[in-house]
Parts: sequence; C-alpha cells; structure tokens
Amino acid sequence: MIAKIITLLLLSSVKFIFAFPLAYKYDFNFITTLLITSIGGIAGIIFFSFFWEHVINIYLWFVHSYLYRFPKIRTSLQNFKRFFIPQKKQNSTPFKRKRRYVWIKQNGGLLGISLLTPFILSIPIGTFLAVRFFGRNFRTLTFLCLTLLFWAFILSILVHWVGIRY
Repeated sequence: MIAKIITLLLLSSVKFIFAFPLAYKYDFNFITTLLITSIGGIAGIIFFSFFWEHVINIYLWFVHSYLYRFPKIRTSLQNFKRFFIPQKKQNSTPFKRKRRYVWIKQNGGLLGISLLTPFILSIPIGTFLAVRFFGRNFRTLTFLCLTLLFWAFILSILVHWVGIRY
C-alpha cells in the first residue's frame, strides 16, 4: 500500500494527468485520489520551483567560470559533442517552441501558464516557465497550486464518477 502511494505521489509530481488512471487502477476512492495527487503535485511545484533556479545557476557558473576562460576545454567539449551527436540541418523547432511559450506568457499571463501546467504542460516545464517569467514568489506558487487543485478535482470526478478512462 505504501509503495502504491509513493508511486502515485512521484507520478503526480512530474506528469500529473497520468496519475489519475493509475489511482483508479490501484482502487483508491475519490477522496484518497484527490488528496494523494494534490499533495504530489504541490510537492512537485515546490520542488521544481527551487530546483530549476539552482540548475540554471550551476549551468551559468560552469559556463562563465570554465568555458569562457579556457578555450581548450570549450573546443574539446564541442568536439566530444560532435563525435556522439551528428550535426543536423538547421531546424526551427526550438525557436517555434520558444515562440509558443512567449505567446502563452503574453496572452495568458500567469493564469494561462498555471492553467496549462498540470493538464497540457508537465509540472516541471510549467513551473519553470512560471518562475522564469514571473519570479518565484508567493503569488506565482499560489496560482500554480490553486490551478493544480482545480484540475485534481476535475480529473478525479472524470475518472471516478463519469467513468472516463484515458
């Protein structure tokens, strides 16, 4: 039973929408599903809001302290990368993806990002976008957590009472 709860907590903290069919498969009732997935999702939001900042800081520290000061290291890493990853032709997919995220920020704002985070985006990506665009403050985390609770309630109703199995 504890392994099932831990599995559901971890799954709901990363990819929230896939936790509900698993909770139904584990024979959890409506309230238990709502509580466990909400706790896991909120824990994921809090973890990733602090985690991404440290990853970005470590990356920037590494780039500025080693790669710019030592060109030999930079060229050897580039050659190492070229050895394992073949060069592709220029693709505009990353630019399109960045443009889509900026469009969500400009048209939807914090509410738009937080509404899309549990359902369409995953919790790590949505939390990263919200923290990056709006800062890690009480308002941002509150919006993310409240919309997560909203989606947890809606998805629990759909899985347990309506009978939708996706």
